[in-house]
Amino acid sequence: MQASCLSSRSFNGNVQLFQSTVATSRVTRAAVVVENRVAIRFQRYGRKKAPFYRLVAIDSRDRREGRPLEYLGWYDPLKKETNLNAPAIKKWLTNGAQPSDTVKTLLKKAYVIQPNAVKIEVPRVEL
Repeated sequence: MQASCLSSRSFNGNVQLFQSTVATSRVTRAAVVVENRVAIRFQRYGRKKAPFYRLVAIDSRDRREGRPLEYLGWYDPLKKETNLNAPAIKKWLTNGAQPSDTVKTLLKKAYVIQPNAVKIEVPRVEL
C-alpha cells in the first residue's frame, strides 16, 4: 500500500505494511457428517377455522410450507376423511423417513403401519 492510494489531504507520512511475527498453528478438526432426514408430516392448507392438510415427505430442515419431495395424500379433519398413498408411504418409511407424532397416529388408524399391540396381562392365581 502506498501513500498515492490515499488522499493527500488526509494523510501525510510514510506507509508501512504490518507483518505478523507470531507463528500460527493450524487446528485439525474431524469432519462432521450431516445427514439429511426426511420427515413425513402435514402441510396446512384451507382457510381460517377450516383446516385441510396434505401429507408430504419433506426434508426435516425445511419450513412447513416448503417444497415437498413427494405428496403422499391428504386429510380433512372437519369431515374426518383421508386419502393416503399407502405404497409410497411404506416406501418412504422403509428408506428411513420419520413420521411426526400426529401423522404416526393417523397411519396407525388407517393400518398403514402396525398399531401397537395391546398387552393384556392376566394375573396369575396360584392354587
